[in-house]
Amino acid sequence: MFRRVTIVWLLFQSGFSMAQDTTASYAEQLLALEQEMDSLSIFNFLDSVLLQNDIQISMLNVRFGMTSSVTSAGRDYNINQTGYSAGLSYFHKSGAYLDLSGYWNTNVSPSYNPTILSGGYLGALSAKWSYSLDYEHWFFNPRDSSENDLTNSFGTSLSYDFNKGYISLDYSYLFGKKTSHRFIGSLTGTVNLGKWGKFKDINLFPTASIMAGNGNVTTLRITTEQVTDEFRITVEGFNKLSELTDAQREQLKRYILTNDQIPRQRKNRFLTVIALYEEIDPTPEELAELNQLVANGVEQEEFIDSEEFGILNYSFSIPLSLSSNRISILLSYTYSIPIQLSSEIFEVEPLGYFGASISYRIPY
Repeated sequence: MFRRVTIVWLLFQSGFSMAQDTTASYAEQLLALEQEMDSLSIFNFLDSVLLQNDIQISMLNVRFGMTSSVTSAGRDYNINQTGYSAGLSYFHKSGAYLDLSGYWNTNVSPSYNPTILSGGYLGALSAKWSYSLDYEHWFFNPRDSSENDLTNSFGTSLSYDFNKGYISLDYSYLFGKKTSHRFIGSLTGTVNLGKWGKFKDINLFPTASIMAGNGNVTTLRITTEQVTDEFRITVEGFNKLSELTDAQREQLKRYILTNDQIPRQRKNRFLTVIALYEEIDPTPEELAELNQLVANGVEQEEFIDSEEFGILNYSFSIPLSLSSNRISILLSYTYSIPIQLSSEIFEVEPLGYFGASISYRIPY
Protein backbone atom coordinates (compact mmCIF):
# COMPACT_ATOMS: atom_id res chain seq x y z
CA MET A 1 0.00 0.00 0.00
CA PHE A 2 3.01 2.29 -0.38
CA ARG A 3 1.43 4.21 -3.28
CA ARG A 4 -1.79 4.73 -1.36
CA VAL A 5 0.22 6.19 1.51
CA THR A 6 2.05 8.37 -1.02
CA ILE A 7 -1.14 9.85 -2.43
CA VAL A 8 -2.47 10.54 1.05
CA TRP A 9 0.73 12.39 1.83
CA LEU A 10 0.46 14.44 -1.32
CA LEU A 11 -3.14 15.23 -0.59
CA PHE A 12 -2.64 16.25 3.02
CA GLN A 13 0.84 17.70 3.07
CA SER A 14 1.00 19.79 -0.08
CA GLY A 15 -2.62 20.26 -0.99
CA PHE A 16 -1.70 21.87 -4.30
CA SER A 17 -3.19 20.16 -7.35
CA MET A 18 -4.24 22.15 -10.41
CA ALA A 19 -3.75 22.04 -14.19
CA GLN A 20 -4.75 23.92 -17.32
CA ASP A 21 -3.73 24.62 -20.89
CA THR A 22 -1.19 27.24 -21.88
CA THR A 23 -2.37 30.30 -23.73
CA ALA A 24 -0.61 32.99 -25.64
CA SER A 25 -1.76 36.54 -24.96
CA TYR A 26 -0.41 38.25 -21.83
CA ALA A 27 -3.84 38.39 -20.22
CA GLU A 28 -4.42 34.72 -21.01
CA GLN A 29 -1.00 33.88 -19.58
CA LEU A 30 -2.00 35.50 -16.29
CA LEU A 31 -5.23 33.53 -16.40
CA ALA A 32 -3.32 30.32 -17.06
CA LEU A 33 -1.08 30.96 -14.07
CA GLU A 34 -4.14 31.44 -11.88
CA GLN A 35 -5.96 28.40 -13.24
CA GLU A 36 -3.12 25.93 -13.30
CA MET A 37 -0.35 26.95 -10.89
CA ASP A 38 1.39 23.61 -11.25
CA SER A 39 4.37 24.90 -9.26
CA LEU A 40 2.05 25.14 -6.28
CA SER A 41 1.77 21.38 -6.65
CA ILE A 42 5.29 21.25 -5.29
CA PHE A 43 4.94 17.65 -4.31
CA ASN A 44 2.40 16.33 -6.80
CA PHE A 45 5.03 14.17 -8.51
CA LEU A 46 6.77 13.28 -5.30
CA ASP A 47 6.77 10.32 -2.96
CA SER A 48 6.64 10.57 0.80
CA VAL A 49 5.47 8.56 3.78
CA LEU A 50 2.64 9.49 6.08
CA LEU A 51 2.69 6.01 7.60
CA GLN A 52 4.78 3.07 6.51
CA ASN A 53 1.85 0.67 6.79
CA ASP A 54 -1.77 0.71 5.65
CA ILE A 55 -3.62 3.66 7.09
CA GLN A 56 -6.12 2.36 9.65
CA ILE A 57 -7.53 5.66 10.92
CA SER A 58 -9.46 8.63 9.57
CA MET A 59 -8.00 12.10 9.99
CA LEU A 60 -8.40 15.82 9.51
CA ASN A 61 -5.50 17.80 8.12
CA VAL A 62 -4.80 21.54 8.28
CA ARG A 63 -1.98 22.89 6.14
CA PHE A 64 -0.23 25.95 4.75
CA GLY A 65 2.26 26.12 1.89
CA MET A 66 4.16 28.47 -0.37
CA THR A 67 6.20 28.41 -3.57
CA SER A 68 8.72 30.96 -4.82
CA SER A 69 7.41 30.85 -8.40
CA VAL A 70 4.00 30.21 -9.95
CA THR A 71 4.14 28.34 -13.26
CA SER A 72 1.77 26.91 -15.85
CA ALA A 73 2.98 23.73 -17.57
CA GLY A 74 6.49 24.73 -16.46
CA ARG A 75 6.15 28.26 -17.86
CA ASP A 76 6.19 31.45 -15.80
CA TYR A 77 5.94 33.83 -18.82
CA ASN A 78 8.40 36.16 -17.07
CA ILE A 79 5.73 36.95 -14.48
CA ASN A 80 7.42 36.92 -11.09
CA GLN A 81 4.93 35.58 -8.56
CA THR A 82 5.03 33.98 -5.14
CA GLY A 83 2.18 31.59 -4.39
CA TYR A 84 0.57 30.70 -1.07
CA SER A 85 -2.08 28.15 -0.19
CA ALA A 86 -4.08 27.10 2.85
CA GLY A 87 -6.31 24.08 3.02
CA LEU A 88 -8.40 21.71 5.09
CA SER A 89 -8.68 18.00 4.22
CA TYR A 90 -10.62 15.06 5.58
CA PHE A 91 -9.44 11.54 4.87
CA HIS A 92 -11.54 8.48 5.70
CA LYS A 93 -9.81 5.21 6.41
CA SER A 94 -11.83 3.62 3.58
CA GLY A 95 -9.82 5.70 1.10
CA ALA A 96 -12.37 8.44 0.38
CA TYR A 97 -11.38 12.06 0.97
CA LEU A 98 -12.58 15.68 0.68
CA ASP A 99 -10.41 18.78 0.38
CA LEU A 100 -10.96 22.55 0.39
CA SER A 101 -8.07 24.80 -0.64
CA GLY A 102 -7.56 28.51 -1.24
CA TYR A 103 -4.76 30.20 -3.22
CA TRP A 104 -3.08 33.58 -3.04
CA ASN A 105 -0.68 34.94 -5.68
CA THR A 106 1.39 38.07 -5.73
CA ASN A 107 1.49 40.37 -8.80
CA VAL A 108 -2.00 39.44 -10.01
CA SER A 109 -5.39 40.96 -9.29
CA PRO A 110 -7.39 39.75 -7.46
CA SER A 111 -4.61 38.21 -5.38
CA TYR A 112 -6.91 35.57 -3.86
CA ASN A 113 -7.97 33.20 -6.63
CA PRO A 114 -9.26 30.49 -6.81
CA THR A 115 -10.91 28.26 -4.20
CA ILE A 116 -10.83 24.55 -5.03
CA LEU A 117 -13.20 21.88 -3.74
CA SER A 118 -12.08 18.33 -4.49
CA GLY A 119 -12.92 14.80 -3.56
CA GLY A 120 -11.84 11.33 -4.54
CA TYR A 121 -10.86 7.83 -3.62
CA LEU A 122 -7.52 6.13 -3.02
CA GLY A 123 -7.32 2.39 -3.52
CA ALA A 124 -5.02 -0.59 -4.06
CA LEU A 125 -5.11 -3.26 -6.77
CA SER A 126 -2.44 -5.35 -5.04
CA ALA A 127 0.50 -4.95 -2.72
CA LYS A 128 2.48 -3.28 -5.53
CA TRP A 129 -0.20 -1.58 -7.64
CA SER A 130 -2.43 1.28 -6.45
CA TYR A 131 -4.69 3.90 -8.00
CA SER A 132 -6.61 7.08 -7.31
CA LEU A 133 -9.71 8.80 -8.72
CA ASP A 134 -10.50 12.46 -8.09
CA TYR A 135 -12.70 15.37 -9.11
CA GLU A 136 -11.98 19.09 -8.65
CA HIS A 137 -14.11 22.18 -9.10
CA TRP A 138 -12.52 25.64 -9.17
CA PHE A 139 -14.45 28.61 -7.75
CA PHE A 140 -12.94 31.80 -9.13
CA ASN A 141 -12.98 35.14 -7.37
CA PRO A 142 -16.07 37.16 -8.44
CA ARG A 143 -13.78 40.17 -8.90
CA ASP A 144 -11.80 38.24 -11.52
CA SER A 145 -12.84 39.74 -14.87
CA SER A 146 -11.03 37.10 -16.90
CA GLU A 147 -12.87 34.38 -18.77
CA ASN A 148 -12.18 31.14 -16.93
CA ASP A 149 -12.59 28.49 -19.59
CA LEU A 150 -11.58 25.53 -17.42
CA THR A 151 -13.41 25.08 -14.13
CA ASN A 152 -13.47 21.30 -13.55
CA SER A 153 -11.07 18.38 -13.58
CA PHE A 154 -11.38 14.60 -13.49
CA GLY A 155 -8.16 12.77 -12.71
CA THR A 156 -6.84 9.27 -12.24
CA SER A 157 -3.48 7.85 -11.26
CA LEU A 158 -1.89 4.40 -11.49
CA SER A 159 1.38 3.53 -9.80
CA TYR A 160 3.73 0.63 -9.20
CA ASP A 161 5.73 0.42 -6.00
CA PHE A 162 9.22 -1.05 -5.96
CA ASN A 163 11.70 -1.32 -3.10
CA LYS A 164 13.41 2.04 -3.56
CA GLY A 165 10.49 4.13 -4.84
CA TYR A 166 7.69 3.99 -7.37
CA ILE A 167 6.68 4.71 -10.96
CA SER A 168 3.40 6.49 -11.65
CA LEU A 169 1.25 7.66 -14.56
CA ASP A 170 -1.34 10.39 -13.99
CA TYR A 171 -4.05 11.62 -16.35
CA SER A 172 -6.27 14.68 -15.96
CA TYR A 173 -9.20 15.77 -18.09
CA LEU A 174 -9.97 19.46 -17.64
CA PHE A 175 -13.21 20.92 -18.87
CA GLY A 176 -15.57 23.88 -18.80
CA LYS A 177 -16.09 26.13 -21.82
CA LYS A 178 -13.02 24.40 -23.29
CA THR A 179 -11.25 21.10 -22.65
CA SER A 180 -7.66 20.07 -22.03
CA HIS A 181 -5.71 16.88 -21.31
CA ARG A 182 -2.64 16.27 -19.17
CA PHE A 183 -0.46 13.16 -18.87
CA ILE A 184 2.30 13.04 -16.27
CA GLY A 185 4.77 10.20 -15.89
CA SER A 186 7.15 10.21 -12.95
CA LEU A 187 9.89 8.15 -11.36
CA THR A 188 10.48 8.71 -7.65
CA GLY A 189 13.16 7.31 -5.40
CA THR A 190 13.11 7.02 -1.61
CA VAL A 191 16.09 7.77 0.63
CA ASN A 192 15.49 7.40 4.38
CA LEU A 193 17.67 9.78 6.42
CA GLY A 194 16.66 8.45 9.83
CA LYS A 195 15.49 10.61 12.75
CA TRP A 196 16.27 14.05 14.12
CA GLY A 197 14.88 15.49 17.35
CA LYS A 198 11.10 15.23 17.40
CA PHE A 199 11.00 14.18 13.77
CA LYS A 200 10.74 10.41 13.79
CA ASP A 201 10.92 10.04 10.01
CA ILE A 202 13.07 12.06 7.59
CA ASN A 203 13.06 11.17 3.91
CA LEU A 204 14.45 12.49 0.64
CA PHE A 205 12.48 11.81 -2.55
CA PRO A 206 14.38 12.64 -5.76
CA THR A 207 11.88 12.72 -8.63
CA ALA A 208 12.01 13.07 -12.41
CA SER A 209 8.81 13.66 -14.36
CA ILE A 210 7.55 14.45 -17.83
CA MET A 211 4.32 16.25 -18.71
CA ALA A 212 2.49 15.94 -22.03
CA GLY A 213 -0.84 17.30 -23.15
CA ASN A 214 -2.66 19.61 -25.48
CA GLY A 215 -2.03 23.31 -25.33
CA ASN A 216 -3.96 26.26 -26.72
CA VAL A 217 -1.06 27.88 -28.56
CA THR A 218 -1.02 31.01 -30.70
CA THR A 219 0.55 31.36 -34.13
CA LEU A 220 1.54 34.76 -35.50
CA ARG A 221 0.53 35.22 -39.14
CA ILE A 222 1.83 38.27 -41.02
CA THR A 223 0.09 39.40 -44.22
CA THR A 224 0.61 42.42 -46.48
CA GLU A 225 -2.30 44.57 -47.59
CA GLN A 226 -2.22 47.40 -50.11
CA VAL A 227 -3.24 50.84 -48.90
CA THR A 228 -6.58 52.32 -49.92
CA ASP A 229 -6.95 54.71 -52.88
CA GLU A 230 -7.81 57.49 -50.43
CA PHE A 231 -4.56 56.93 -48.53
CA ARG A 232 -2.54 56.86 -51.78
CA ILE A 233 -4.11 60.10 -53.03
CA THR A 234 -3.44 61.79 -49.67
CA VAL A 235 0.26 60.81 -49.79
CA GLU A 236 0.54 62.05 -53.38
CA GLY A 237 -0.91 65.37 -52.18
CA PHE A 238 1.64 65.48 -49.35
CA ASN A 239 4.42 65.00 -51.92
CA LYS A 240 3.20 68.02 -53.93
CA LEU A 241 2.68 70.19 -50.86
CA SER A 242 6.17 69.41 -49.55
CA GLU A 243 7.61 71.16 -52.62
CA LEU A 244 5.80 74.42 -51.79
CA THR A 245 6.72 77.18 -49.37
CA ASP A 246 4.30 78.33 -46.69
CA ALA A 247 3.38 81.35 -48.78
CA GLN A 248 2.75 79.20 -51.86
CA ARG A 249 0.46 76.90 -49.84
CA GLU A 250 -1.55 79.91 -48.62
CA GLN A 251 -1.83 81.12 -52.20
CA LEU A 252 -3.02 77.63 -53.27
CA LYS A 253 -5.73 77.59 -50.57
CA ARG A 254 -7.05 81.01 -51.67
CA TYR A 255 -7.11 79.86 -55.29
CA ILE A 256 -9.11 76.72 -54.37
CA LEU A 257 -11.57 78.72 -52.23
CA THR A 258 -12.24 81.40 -54.85
CA ASN A 259 -12.30 79.21 -57.97
CA ASP A 260 -15.94 78.42 -58.68
CA GLN A 261 -15.01 76.06 -61.52
CA ILE A 262 -13.72 73.44 -59.04
CA PRO A 263 -16.57 71.13 -57.95
CA ARG A 264 -17.46 71.45 -54.25
CA GLN A 265 -16.54 67.80 -53.47
CA ARG A 266 -13.06 68.14 -55.00
CA LYS A 267 -12.60 71.53 -53.35
CA ASN A 268 -13.34 70.06 -49.91
CA ARG A 269 -11.00 67.15 -50.62
CA PHE A 270 -8.11 69.49 -51.61
CA LEU A 271 -8.62 71.65 -48.55
CA THR A 272 -8.78 68.58 -46.25
CA VAL A 273 -5.44 67.27 -47.58
CA ILE A 274 -3.81 70.69 -47.09
CA ALA A 275 -5.18 71.00 -43.55
CA LEU A 276 -3.99 67.46 -42.70
CA TYR A 277 -0.54 68.17 -44.12
CA GLU A 278 -0.21 71.35 -42.06
CA GLU A 279 -1.38 69.57 -38.92
CA ILE A 280 1.05 66.66 -39.32
CA ASP A 281 3.87 68.72 -40.86
CA PRO A 282 5.74 65.55 -41.92
CA THR A 283 9.53 65.53 -41.97
CA PRO A 284 11.32 64.23 -45.09
CA GLU A 285 11.93 60.93 -43.27
CA GLU A 286 8.27 60.56 -42.36
CA LEU A 287 7.20 61.40 -45.88
CA ALA A 288 9.58 58.75 -47.19
CA GLU A 289 7.97 56.18 -44.84
CA LEU A 290 4.51 57.10 -46.14
CA ASN A 291 5.66 56.61 -49.73
CA GLN A 292 7.16 53.26 -48.71
CA LEU A 293 3.78 52.17 -47.37
CA VAL A 294 2.13 53.15 -50.64
CA ALA A 295 4.70 51.17 -52.63
CA ASN A 296 4.94 48.03 -50.44
CA GLY A 297 1.65 47.91 -48.55
CA VAL A 298 0.98 47.53 -44.81
CA GLU A 299 1.93 44.46 -42.79
CA GLN A 300 -0.92 43.04 -40.73
CA GLU A 301 -0.24 40.82 -37.69
CA GLU A 302 -2.88 38.23 -36.82
CA PHE A 303 -2.74 35.90 -33.82
CA ILE A 304 -4.43 32.57 -34.53
CA ASP A 305 -5.32 30.20 -31.66
CA SER A 306 -4.97 26.48 -32.27
CA GLU A 307 -4.72 23.24 -30.31
CA GLU A 308 -1.49 21.24 -30.31
CA PHE A 309 -0.54 18.08 -28.46
CA GLY A 310 3.03 17.43 -27.37
CA ILE A 311 5.53 17.23 -24.52
CA LEU A 312 5.10 20.34 -22.37
CA ASN A 313 7.64 20.04 -19.59
CA TYR A 314 10.39 18.04 -17.88
CA SER A 315 10.97 18.57 -14.17
CA PHE A 316 13.42 17.35 -11.55
CA SER A 317 12.63 17.73 -7.86
CA ILE A 318 14.35 17.04 -4.57
CA PRO A 319 11.86 17.22 -1.68
CA LEU A 320 12.77 16.66 1.93
CA SER A 321 10.07 15.52 4.37
CA LEU A 322 10.26 15.69 8.15
CA SER A 323 7.44 14.00 10.09
CA SER A 324 6.48 13.79 13.74
CA ASN A 325 3.31 12.30 15.22
CA ARG A 326 1.15 15.30 14.29
CA ILE A 327 3.29 17.78 12.33
CA SER A 328 4.88 17.34 8.94
CA ILE A 329 7.17 19.71 7.06
CA LEU A 330 8.16 19.44 3.42
CA LEU A 331 10.91 21.45 1.72
CA SER A 332 11.50 21.15 -1.99
CA TYR A 333 13.55 22.46 -4.87
CA THR A 334 12.27 21.94 -8.43
CA TYR A 335 14.08 22.56 -11.70
CA SER A 336 11.63 22.83 -14.59
CA ILE A 337 12.48 22.57 -18.31
CA PRO A 338 9.47 23.67 -20.41
CA ILE A 339 9.36 22.45 -24.01
CA GLN A 340 8.23 24.92 -26.66
CA LEU A 341 5.51 23.56 -28.93
CA SER A 342 6.18 23.88 -32.66
CA SER A 343 3.59 26.64 -33.17
CA GLU A 344 4.18 28.38 -29.84
CA ILE A 345 5.61 31.85 -30.51
CA PHE A 346 6.57 32.77 -26.94
CA GLU A 347 10.02 31.68 -25.84
CA VAL A 348 10.25 29.40 -22.81
CA GLU A 349 13.23 29.03 -20.52
CA PRO A 350 14.19 26.63 -17.70
CA LEU A 351 13.59 27.86 -14.17
CA GLY A 352 14.11 26.67 -10.64
CA TYR A 353 11.99 27.40 -7.59
CA PHE A 354 11.61 26.46 -3.94
CA GLY A 355 8.54 25.27 -2.09
CA ALA A 356 7.58 24.59 1.50
CA SER A 357 4.58 23.11 3.30
CA ILE A 358 3.62 22.55 6.92
CA SER A 359 0.64 20.51 8.10
CA TYR A 360 -1.01 19.39 11.30
CA ARG A 361 -2.89 16.07 11.48
CA ILE A 362 -5.87 15.38 13.74
CA PRO A 363 -6.63 11.64 13.80
CA TYR A 364 -10.11 10.24 14.50
